Amino acid sequence: RKASRRTITLGAMAPRAVIFDLWGTLVPFDFDLERRELVAIADAFGVAPGEFKREWRSGYERRLVSDLRGSFDRVRRSLGVTRAGAVDEAWRLRIEMHREMFVPREDAVATLKELHARGYLTGLLTNCSSEVPELVAESPLAGLFDVEIYSCSVGLRKPERAIYELAANGLGVEPRLCLYIGDGGDDELSGARAFGMTAVLLKPGDTQPPEEWEGPEITRIAQVLELLGERPRNSP
Repeated sequence: RKASRRTITLGAMAPRAVIFDLWGTLVPFDFDLERRELVAIADAFGVAPGEFKREWRSGYERRLVSDLRGSFDRVRRSLGVTRAGAVDEAWRLRIEMHREMFVPREDAVATLKELHARGYLTGLLTNCSSEVPELVAESPLAGLFDVEIYSCSVGLRKPERAIYELAANGLGVEPRLCLYIGDGGDDELSGARAFGMTAVLLKPGDTQPPEEWEGPEITRIAQVLELLGERPRNSP
């Protein structure tokens, strides 16, 4: 399937930078593994899985802009857990789970390298908890971005306008010259579009894409190269 070019205008307005989401986009998210991890953490806390999941998920937005260990401690206090070492064990299980699933899509690394070879800037803009920056640094994605913006580090999250502004400013590129690629979680595409970026939905078949999205879509990371063509960012 060819990448859809709906609403994308190249020519004089060709993008100079491509900004990627992480989970569900560059790295698939394993929901089955997450479910097993949450059950294991509930066991470490000594509470029922359903009870833990409700409390854990209620803190999702706060967790994206704070410390992971602190998030577990908040849940521990909220549930009245007094078991020694529960927070440390929960933190260990979470890191283990994310490290296990942190395998980039097969065409992600090659596409990022090719973008650089063609003269494009690349960015990573992700909503994530505080263990993720280290996981990126340990992964094949390390060193492939000109700017990395993590919600947990900057205290902002998508779709807030300010977090897109941080990415564009970090790249030194106007929003209208940025292509944003994401699976659509957290209203990220609408946020990117509202800021003036060209937003593209990655719809690979293993995510939960927004039903209302009417913009351009691709099914593989490498199709970003089709959208851009052969022109580097400094070409006339």
